[in-house]
Amino acid sequence: MKELSEAETKAILEKIRSEYREHGKLNPKAFDQTGFEQRYLQVLKLRGNITKFLTEEVTFLEQLKSKFQELAAKKEAAKAQTLNRIMDESIEKLANYKKVDFHPLAKVETRYFYGAMLDFAENELPVLIYIFKGTPEYSFLQDAVLQVERIGMTRRGLPSLKMQEFIKTLLDANGNNIVIEKASQNLLKDGCIALKNITVAVQDLVSKNRINPDMIVQVNEKDYPYAHTSFGGKKFGESLTRITERCKQIIQDFRMNALMNMEG
Repeated sequence: MKELSEAETKAILEKIRSEYREHGKLNPKAFDQTGFEQRYLQVLKLRGNITKFLTEEVTFLEQLKSKFQELAAKKEAAKAQTLNRIMDESIEKLANYKKVDFHPLAKVETRYFYGAMLDFAENELPVLIYIFKGTPEYSFLQDAVLQVERIGMTRRGLPSLKMQEFIKTLLDANGNNIVIEKASQNLLKDGCIALKNITVAVQDLVSKNRINPDMIVQVNEKDYPYAHTSFGGKKFGESLTRITERCKQIIQDFRMNALMNMEG
């Protein structure tokens, strides 16, 4: 994909913003400019792939406009209700993840992301720790593992530490959509950075033969039943490939691959 020039980037940004402003007058929920601006700021902060990000945003916006024009032409009473479903289409792929309704103010995407991280903490994370814990190589993964645990590990039926902090932010926002959107994007960003760091570290360690790919995963069934069911008896090499693929899939499904500067 050819990188955009500064002038091209500026022109596309202005066009996207103009489209959101104009169409947002008719349906602000579907044409959410605040959400776009927050995603763009995150890409800039992390020096993500601007070209990839803008390409995906233009495609998404064109889909919204196409649906909107289709509905306008029909002039049916159900127009507004159908238009609102467009946003649901953008997260259809998230249906493969567990949806956790941890707070009524949380966005739908955030509820699915929490479910994705809970599942990762139950399935993939124990295997990752089993393979590397106690080895010098674990130092390359430790920070990312701790971040995943903060988001995806629950205790005594309570939300994870990170989600408790997130809920407090939702309450303190007092209905301010800008604050809620920013907090939601930060949560996704933090989780996906951890998943990316796991992917990069594992692939680097495997490529340097720092792990024996033929050893067998033997996680404790009582302590980690889901991980045992998914990975018990599998070789290290196969398991690590599955773990990194899962990381990349979550990043892509939550539209963070451009921000993470990763190919989808």
